[in-house]
Amino acid sequence: MLHTTQTQAPAARHTPLRSALCSTLLAAITALASGNPSTAATAAQTAFTEANRYTVKINASTEYSFIERDPGSWSGAGFLVDRDRRWVLTNAHVAGYVQTNLQANFKNQPSVPLRAIFVDNLLDVAIVELPEGTIPPDTAPARLACDQTPSVGADLGAFGHPLGYAFTATRGIMAGITFSEGYPMIQTDTPISPGNSGGPLIDLATGEVIGINTASLGDKRAQNVNFAVMMPHVCQILDLLRAGKPATVPRISTDFAINEDDVSTLTVARTPATPDGFGLKAGDTVLGIVGDARRFASADEFLLALRGRTGNVPLRIARDAKEIIVSTALSPSLQHVGRSGLAISGVVFGPRRLVEVSSTDEAGVLIVHQVEPGSSGDLRRLDFGLEVISVDGEKITSMSRLKRLAEKAASERRELRLVLRSVTDDGRSEELFYLRDLPVDTIEAYPP
Repeated sequence: MLHTTQTQAPAARHTPLRSALCSTLLAAITALASGNPSTAATAAQTAFTEANRYTVKINASTEYSFIERDPGSWSGAGFLVDRDRRWVLTNAHVAGYVQTNLQANFKNQPSVPLRAIFVDNLLDVAIVELPEGTIPPDTAPARLACDQTPSVGADLGAFGHPLGYAFTATRGIMAGITFSEGYPMIQTDTPISPGNSGGPLIDLATGEVIGINTASLGDKRAQNVNFAVMMPHVCQILDLLRAGKPATVPRISTDFAINEDDVSTLTVARTPATPDGFGLKAGDTVLGIVGDARRFASADEFLLALRGRTGNVPLRIARDAKEIIVSTALSPSLQHVGRSGLAISGVVFGPRRLVEVSSTDEAGVLIVHQVEPGSSGDLRRLDFGLEVISVDGEKITSMSRLKRLAEKAASERRELRLVLRSVTDDGRSEELFYLRDLPVDTIEAYPP
């Protein structure tokens, strides 16, 4: 405990010089109080007043389950970004990734249904659409900071519904830029709680939205270590969609190895098992995109630089100690709207990541997304997250092929033979393979 001691000060003698100094100091304090701090307070109040109008509360529920989302209900925030198109920005994990029932309301307004029109497969970003005639007349879209990010130390504010306290604000500062998810995100000590997800992170000096509140570290040792998707990445998605262009990143199945001592080096770890349009081989190092000076610290950052590009895109790479140009043939990957799978005897199969496929029929890396309790799949110990290596001795490259093999097994009244793989989660590096025989009781699309 800190202790303070008070002593009696001698009486001050009011000389003309002392009085003048006191008057000058008082005037300086008064000027400071009525200057920048007051202006900053007014700017923050204005920013939060605007946010109170353009922010919505989102309630969601789903009965379907994929690796990204379990069935159930949840809530979050969003904010209006395009009044004419009735577009609201939020997080992908708020929009649900899967077929989801969505409702939203502005403050003091009734709830209305939402429709997800874009759910990104890389960033935690979604765009949902309001019905016509549901935007209050005094509501203007949020102003977006598409071209810049505030400096470290800038005053920030989050607006949303933390822990159910609807339409409320919290304050903090810009802490920096982090790559905790593989791509650059804003780090802030602005308090972010469940219910803030999808809401705006605001530069309180300008009132512009600089990010989408997304996550908190959640560690007991952490004190307000929170993250937001950067607005320049989101603005690119909005611009592409407004222009009627694909807004997902290119399909990719290439795995990269990272050199921690040289974060600008992106080297292919192994030759891809399935073609993805990049045409890269094990040992190739990506040096950059022709006409683009950026270097890339991660595969995700590389993909972000290629968002919206399709067809032939030239890359600079190092191969066999020589710098060469390779021409890629890129196609957009599949977004989460329309995420689907195939359910066989209570086991839901589907691509591992939609960034690896460009159509609902492609299998990519096929995994088990869900196992219905008590089903034949549950009894045969098909576990969530297992990777499918082969079905009846065949590598599966499309969902339609998996369905045909299941139908063939059912017609012959036999079981499907599956070879599955998992990687242990106890620190051991070896891969474990399993052999499972699955009776074919039912075959159905998922969701139906």
